[in-house]
Amino acid sequence: YNQDSILILNVIYEIWLQIAKAAAKPEVTSSAKGTVQNTKIADKPDTEKNAKKSDSVDAKKKAKGDKEAVPEKKAPEKEASDKDKELSVSLLNIQVGLIRKAWKHPSADSLLVEEIDVGEAKVRQVVSGLAKYCSPEDLTNRRVVLITNVKPGKLRDVMSEGLVLCASNEDHTKVEPLLPPEGAKPGECISFSGIDGKPEDVLNPKKKQLEKITPNLFTDEKGVATFKGIPFMTSAGPCTSSIPKASIK
Repeated sequence: YNQDSILILNVIYEIWLQIAKAAAKPEVTSSAKGTVQNTKIADKPDTEKNAKKSDSVDAKKKAKGDKEAVPEKKAPEKEASDKDKELSVSLLNIQVGLIRKAWKHPSADSLLVEEIDVGEAKVRQVVSGLAKYCSPEDLTNRRVVLITNVKPGKLRDVMSEGLVLCASNEDHTKVEPLLPPEGAKPGECISFSGIDGKPEDVLNPKKKQLEKITPNLFTDEKGVATFKGIPFMTSAGPCTSSIPKASIK
């Protein structure tokens, strides 16, 4: 070989090396790229799986939190409280009265009309279904117990402004007005130990308050008038009846 031939061979060798390197690079790059892609594809399901798992756990926690929050509602307690209030005797304005005058109802044989002193400027007129059990003379100057916040209204065309509370035996053959003790003054309010509350100004007939309360009024075995066993009390003692274990209306 002469010098020119050796030079040409060196040039050809350099070109061949460059061609060989250029041919080898795409394979390496392609292989590396495939590895990266494969890694991403392999990682993706785990990532999504973990994300879904996390979302599921959060959802369960939220659902559990919502479930646990439900018992905190106070509506049932409020409903129970409202119901107790509707049945409380404190809604009634019950007072001691003194019958100043009584007479037969002009158009109803079963009714009597009374003028009752309850410590006000004028007497109250009250119509009672007592004609079968008491005479007007029996009631005159007699102390009674009456509800004074019932809605005034006419009974057979005669105005009535109260309700005289009476004790009755089971078959209603014996009925008599409750009797306040000696010393109880007209207008004095009846109290019940442990029961507080302001009476309604006027009872609402549509709410049937009186009908809900009176089933809890009765006399005990000694004839003491009670609300759920709690005596009707005045400053001079309890109100009574000669009829034990009687209903009161």
